[in-house]
Amino acid sequence: MHARITVAEAAQAAAEVGEKARVELIAPFVEAAARVIQQECGERVTRGQLHRVRSPQTSNEVSVLIAITGGVAGLVIYSMSEQTAKEFASRMIGEPVREFDAMPQSAIAELANMITGQAGIALERNGFPSDMSPPVLLLGKGSSIATLNLTRLVIPLVVSFGEFNIDIAIKEV
Repeated sequence: MHARITVAEAAQAAAEVGEKARVELIAPFVEAAARVIQQECGERVTRGQLHRVRSPQTSNEVSVLIAITGGVAGLVIYSMSEQTAKEFASRMIGEPVREFDAMPQSAIAELANMITGQAGIALERNGFPSDMSPPVLLLGKGSSIATLNLTRLVIPLVVSFGEFNIDIAIKEV
């Protein structure tokens, strides 16, 4: 078991990542997201244009933040519009979601948890055993993540009903 660190400490580690992003640290998240979205929601994903963001604020209405510690340290943030989140939740729950209340919020947090769990298994296989924090759901565009600006690699995954972004700021420890 690795020492537990706070989300703030993970954010600090992520802030030190700078412009480098190693494919063996990033690919497990993209591959896990594509697999989980296909299995849980019946959606195939295509990858949008990668870009970097340096901001302490979220860029979408619904974001799930997970801190990662151990062999790698940093943050992964899954984000989407509220409408896209409702559609993901509808597919996971098996019934239409009209309000983004407790049940669909829980479904989105669980989607992020499943993706991160599978990515963690792949990271461990690649020699980076890591622990993940429980998911933190942030609602509202522009929610502040931390007091520091993080440079995050943003990987948009496009599905038939919207975009699911993965923001990654992790580094090898």
